[in-house]
Amino acid sequence: MACRWRKFNTTELAQAAAPAAGSRSCVKLAKLSEGSFNKAFLLTMDDGKEIIAKIPNPNAGYEHFTTASEVATMDYARNILGVPVPQVYAWNSSADNPVGAEYILMEKCPGIELHKVWDTITDRQKAAIIHRLVSYEAAFVSLELPMYGSLYYAKDLDSTNRDHCILPPSAKDTRLSAFAIGPTTDRNFFDHGRAGATANQGPWATVEEYNVAIAEREKACLQRSSQFPDPQGFYNGPGQYQQISRTKLQTLQDFEKVAQYLKPTDPILSKPVFWHTDLHWDNIFVDENDPTVITAIIDWQAVHVAPLFAQARHPTFLEFDGEIPDTFDADAIKLPDNFEDLSEEEQHAAKKLRGAQILWKLYEVELICQCDDINRAIRFGKGLLGRLPSLAGNIFSDGELLVQDLLMSLQQEWSQVVDDPVANPCPLSFADADKTAHDEQFVLWTQSIELMTDFLTSIGGYRGWDGSVSHEQYNTAKEHMRLYKEDFISRHSSTEAERTRWLEVWPFPD
Repeated sequence: MACRWRKFNTTELAQAAAPAAGSRSCVKLAKLSEGSFNKAFLLTMDDGKEIIAKIPNPNAGYEHFTTASEVATMDYARNILGVPVPQVYAWNSSADNPVGAEYILMEKCPGIELHKVWDTITDRQKAAIIHRLVSYEAAFVSLELPMYGSLYYAKDLDSTNRDHCILPPSAKDTRLSAFAIGPTTDRNFFDHGRAGATANQGPWATVEEYNVAIAEREKACLQRSSQFPDPQGFYNGPGQYQQISRTKLQTLQDFEKVAQYLKPTDPILSKPVFWHTDLHWDNIFVDENDPTVITAIIDWQAVHVAPLFAQARHPTFLEFDGEIPDTFDADAIKLPDNFEDLSEEEQHAAKKLRGAQILWKLYEVELICQCDDINRAIRFGKGLLGRLPSLAGNIFSDGELLVQDLLMSLQQEWSQVVDDPVANPCPLSFADADKTAHDEQFVLWTQSIELMTDFLTSIGGYRGWDGSVSHEQYNTAKEHMRLYKEDFISRHSSTEAERTRWLEVWPFPD
């Protein structure tokens, strides 16, 4: 809880809000539901105007940079690209102010959250929303950014802070000179013990520099700690995969040998862009009377500038569990052959799945029509060269064996990576013995992950769950976890030594 605790003065916050809103005084301050990284309040003024106050928690990111970049990015998206983003009335990226914390005071979004209407609107209305979202994402790609990092106002990045690169004003828009690219606010450079691990937080001029910075960050984390955060499996238990720093470091060293080759041949697909990577239901607001009109997109914190192939992805609210069709023909996406034999509940689930599959493919059709570069970037990002940088950036936590597996595949496919493999031989060399040992460890790694998945399913959790529950459920959930823990250890321990080992490596705190 310490990472979310922030001391600040609500009276001073209210006093700062009134002039920002153009009002005489704030008459009411109401706390809104709290997310993982921020505290939010609804402030009502004496004239009835309502605004939102946002205060970052310590786990939101680096002081000053996180807030300064968020505000500049919102301004850029709203006033340069024309994306519906709340207007910022006032902000402070230093805690050295009467409020006692960094804050952003912004417009209360008009409209309602998308999740409140999605299940009741027509397919045509859903298609219109997807069309509009893709038009905004096409705008993300439209302007030229000179480097990878994060967007700031140039005035907030002086020489005493970090190196930065001012955006060159185009002939059409001289406002760009107010903005600059500075250090990244990507949470992968801050979360899970990564804060302060490396001084190289950008900006970076090339994909190669960007890829190497990812590896150097993970190596620095491994050199600082032998405790690996956020495990995806029951590692280090009896008969399970054993996570060790040596394997992780060796994998990162191998990754660095080929980092310069992990990029598209078409430079458009690696151009620097910022991207809203968390477009879930609650971050998209629509007009209550005409839900095809997007009135606001919120939560721009930690939005950063990275290669297009590393950024582009389907919106979160379109994700679903099930097979992704390989056709763009909606009529070819069919219900199960045995649909009539299914129960009413199963038929409902089948219809829901088909609807989700159609919308997933509709999004891809919109990309092809409006900005095929995004579609091509997504496809590259899912391929061998595109996956490696992303997966390597998580090795401090997990995934070294998957990266090893892909590097071995890269060695085998080297002739397809470079034009002249004779003049540019693969810098990787895996012997048969290396591959055999890897395959054995990969089986254990997969087994440990499946064990974790089964356990989480049994307790009503999910992969990546951090243990968070509501206040009302806390005591009940804690008792359930104690019982399930005891049952798990009993079933997977045949000796007292194995039981002791499970207790030592248990990944969930009591």
